[in-house]
Amino acid sequence: MSAGPTSDGPNQGSKQGPRLPIGLMLAGSEMVTFTVIGLVLDYFLGTMPGFTIGLTLLGVVAAFFQLTQMAKALTARNKKARQSADKKDDAHNNVAKNDTEGGP
Repeated sequence: MSAGPTSDGPNQGSKQGPRLPIGLMLAGSEMVTFTVIGLVLDYFLGTMPGFTIGLTLLGVVAAFFQLTQMAKALTARNKKARQSADKKDDAHNNVAKNDTEGGP
C-alpha cells in the first residue's frame, strides 16, 4: 500500500495546487443551487417542471460564465508569472555575459 493519496489528474505535481477540481466544484454547486431552487418553487407553486428547467438552464449559463472568468484570471496570473521569470532569466544571462567578457 502507498503511504499517501495518489492522483493521475492534470494538476499532479503542480506548484499551484488542484485548481481544476475546485473550479468544477464551484460550477457544479451553482448548477445544483439553481436546480434545487427551481424544484422548491415548482413544488410550492405547482408549476412542475417549469421553474426547474428554467433555473437549471440559468445555472448552466452561470456556471459556464464562472468557469470562463476563472480561466481568464488563471491565464493572466500565469502570463504575469512567466513574464517575471523571463525578466529574471534575462537579468541573469546579462550578468553572466558581463562576467565572461570582463565587463563591469
